[in-house]
Amino acid sequence: MNTSFYIVEDDKVVQNILKRIIEKNHLGDIIGYSNDGGQAIEDIKILKPDIVLVDLLLPTVDGIKIVSKVKGTHEDVTFIMISQVSSEEMISKAYKNGIEFFISKPINVIEVISVIEKIKEKVNMSKVIQSFEDALKGIRGIDYVPVEKKNKEHSVEDKIEKVLAQLGILGEAGVRDIIEIILWIMNHIEEGKNNLPKYKLSQIYKYLCDKYSEEEGIATNTSAIEQRVRRASIKALKNIANMGIENGENEIFVKYSSTLFNFKEVRNQMNFGRGESGQSGKVNIKKFIEGIIIDIKDE
Repeated sequence: MNTSFYIVEDDKVVQNILKRIIEKNHLGDIIGYSNDGGQAIEDIKILKPDIVLVDLLLPTVDGIKIVSKVKGTHEDVTFIMISQVSSEEMISKAYKNGIEFFISKPINVIEVISVIEKIKEKVNMSKVIQSFEDALKGIRGIDYVPVEKKNKEHSVEDKIEKVLAQLGILGEAGVRDIIEIILWIMNHIEEGKNNLPKYKLSQIYKYLCDKYSEEEGIATNTSAIEQRVRRASIKALKNIANMGIENGENEIFVKYSSTLFNFKEVRNQMNFGRGESGQSGKVNIKKFIEGIIIDIKDE
């Protein structure tokens, strides 16, 4: 199943970058693009692409209005929003109107590819389910009533990925390790209890080494996994600190600066980013991991 894309972007440079990423990495077919929001709405309704990459700020009609208008009649179209805007209010509004992921500019090629690959999996699975239902409908005739659609609530992994996307690290090498660590911990929470299990990260790193080797034949060691996780979490700290420097009331900054990190370390990183200190912030991996678990359990 080939995935179809439509790009809505008024910056020709960014538009061309996105086109090259999709074409060079054989992610799917680009069936249209526009630099005008109003025109894009009409095109999307006619062309019915699987995935739309849309800029938040556009002339005449902004990205959020495009998502809202299209989703009203074509809920199967999946939107990935791309913008330099860091306003927590606008990002929150975009998610509420139906975007799947938000990617911040400047464009990070690895992050774009990673996000698209994950979205493609969901799109292709939806196509398979729809084909199956259509086939059953043909066999059973017009009285056939489709089975109830898959629960739209996000899976645990989806929720983890959403947090990592908000932290701007979805394209980092350690993301898979972080997801696997969180899933391991959550799978070891005793039924009916909310307390996290007792564990050592070194224990989970060893488990992941064995898992990767057994399932995929990937030879690795605990030090490599630990380094990937640490690099990804440090990148998250830097991104959070930058959000705080730009806007101390940023919703993501307010939400995660003290739940995933020690705020003292966030402040150290902010001062370092401003050039006011020679000491950058540090990350407590356990706090980072457990903060994400608490966040997704509260949803």
